[in-house]
Amino acid sequence: MLTKNLFVFPNTVNRKTAVETIELNIEDKVLKFYHNGRPCIIDTEVLKDGSSTVILNNGITDNTYVLYNFREMLQVLDMLPSEFLTNLSQRCFMQIDKSGGEVFIKVFLLKGMNELSSDTNDFSCFAHYTLDYIHELDWRYSWTVKEVKAVLKNGFLTVRFNTTISDFWKTQVFISHAGQSQLVKKGFNSVVFKYIPTENIYFGAENCRYTGRAIDVVRLIRG
Repeated sequence: MLTKNLFVFPNTVNRKTAVETIELNIEDKVLKFYHNGRPCIIDTEVLKDGSSTVILNNGITDNTYVLYNFREMLQVLDMLPSEFLTNLSQRCFMQIDKSGGEVFIKVFLLKGMNELSSDTNDFSCFAHYTLDYIHELDWRYSWTVKEVKAVLKNGFLTVRFNTTISDFWKTQVFISHAGQSQLVKKGFNSVVFKYIPTENIYFGAENCRYTGRAIDVVRLIRG
C-alpha cells in the first residue's frame, strides 16, 4: 500500500507562475505525478531497495523528470540535497525512498497549495508537515548515529558510536573510511580503520561518500 508512509509538505515549492499545478494519482503500485498536466510515471515495484528517487523540475529547461539515482548523484557532485537544488536550479516535488520492498514518500506542494490534488485519492487526511520537521521525519524512516568518538593510535583509527535503525529501514548500513567499509549494527559499534589523514568517515552504502552523512575525522579526534 503506497499511501502507508506518505507525507505532504504544504506551501513549500516556489512557483514559476500563478497557474502552475501539480497532481498525484496512485494506481496499485504506480505513482502518476502531473506537473501542469504533463505526466511522470514511477512504478515503485521496479525501484531498487535502498534507492532514493526524486521528481524534479529543471529551472533552466522547465523539464520535469524522474531522477532514479539521487543519492549517487549527490555523492558525485559532493553536495547536500539543498545545495543540489539551489546550485543546479532544480525544484523537488517528490522523494521516494525504498527499503525492504516498502516506500517512504514525501510530496512537496507549490506555494499557496495546502492540499495535494488527485483524481484517485483524498490526501487531506494524510499527515501534513512543515519543512522544519523533515529531518526528524527522515530519521524515523532511516537511521541515525549518535555519541561518535574516535581514538587515533599507531596509525589506526578506532571509532565508537551508537546506531538507531528504524523498523522501516531494511537496507544494510556501512561505515566507510578511505576505501575501507564495515557493516553497522543496531546499538553500540566499535570499528578500526587504517587511518588516512586526507579522508573523512562516511555512513551509508558500502564505500559511499555522501557529504550529508560525513564526519570530519580531524575534529572528531580533537574532541
